[in-house]
Amino acid sequence: MDKGFIIIDGLGTIEGELIGADVSAFGELVFTTSPSGYIKSLTDPSYKGQILVFSFPYIGAYGTEEKGESSRVMANGAIFSHVPQLKKEELSKFLKDQNVPGLIIENTRKIVDYIRKYGNKLGAIGMTDLIDPYKNNLVDDALWENRKEGKADILVVDLGIKGNILEFLNDLKLDVIPYKEFKNGIWENYKGIVISNGPGDPSHEKLKSFGIEIQNVIGKKPILGICLGHQLISLYSGLETFKMKFGHRSINHPVLDLKTEKFGITTHNHGFSVKFQEGHNLDLRFQSLNDGSVEGLMGDKLLTVQFHPEGGPGPRDELGIFNDFRRMMGIEHK
Repeated sequence: MDKGFIIIDGLGTIEGELIGADVSAFGELVFTTSPSGYIKSLTDPSYKGQILVFSFPYIGAYGTEEKGESSRVMANGAIFSHVPQLKKEELSKFLKDQNVPGLIIENTRKIVDYIRKYGNKLGAIGMTDLIDPYKNNLVDDALWENRKEGKADILVVDLGIKGNILEFLNDLKLDVIPYKEFKNGIWENYKGIVISNGPGDPSHEKLKSFGIEIQNVIGKKPILGICLGHQLISLYSGLETFKMKFGHRSINHPVLDLKTEKFGITTHNHGFSVKFQEGHNLDLRFQSLNDGSVEGLMGDKLLTVQFHPEGGPGPRDELGIFNDFRRMMGIEHK
């Protein structure tokens, strides 16, 4: 295969073997330590605007037949350390069909160590301009393609939802709408509301009107917020959000439930976090056992989680989140 290169802010140019589409791409450089689930990671809408570095040294062993979290690759680009020769052409075609570039670089550890020391940096594959993806509202490029709407009990608000969330709720009747349509009391006839995960900065100006709509519904209907949904609910309840040094990603993050005193190993994919303060009608419910960061809140008819209780990839130690949501709605849990 042909040679390619990536330019990393502060680290310079690194050459590698081009895999996937021979096109240029830019984004924030982030890493995951997951040894498997690479198709689910590449198709996770929360990676929109990012170039994903797989730190595990051997990616691609089982091909590309794994069910994705959406119907397309969402990451702007991908960096691998080693792809087995037997599956290299298959993985390359998978990326090429989606017009997404990738590079095979011998020493991805150098990139990961750099990110861990200096934080997430901008990167560019096959181009010299380093462009900040957070200037755009990344949510608009990550919305679910297969809209569902009809007579249902649960309203799912799409900010870039993962397919596995819908799988966990497949015993319920769901309507799925894009976040811009969450207005004019559309939520009134539903038993509950799910505000999904998604990419980008929760404080982005173009999410503000949606945040005001969230304010209007809090306490009136049972709400479950996941990842970006958790951040937006927190932000528009009066808490602050901030950008983390290099975020939490991968499938091995321990989280403690302060209410039940149980903990689970959970899947994460976020670069922003919530700063908890008392006095906003919210209680701290979940906390990271790695760094103590906020992993979820609870309030009147409200439950939020920063981690991904649906996994995809990763463990399904979902800590009873979806059943708690069912109980809030008065629906018998599984």
